[in-house]
Amino acid sequence: MANRERKNELKIYLSDKGQYILEQKVKISGMKSKSTFLRRLILYFSFTAMWR
Repeated sequence: MANRERKNELKIYLSDKGQYILEQKVKISGMKSKSTFLRRLILYFSFTAMWR
């Protein structure tokens, strides 16, 4: 594991409801893992519309 490309860990805490919503969205997306889903959401989704 020393040769990992992504070495920076991100840790978040969710309520039971938040965890359920995340699991449903990952399932709908068809992605294999929560990590992949969150990474793509953070890196490729435009958040600018959220704060207008």
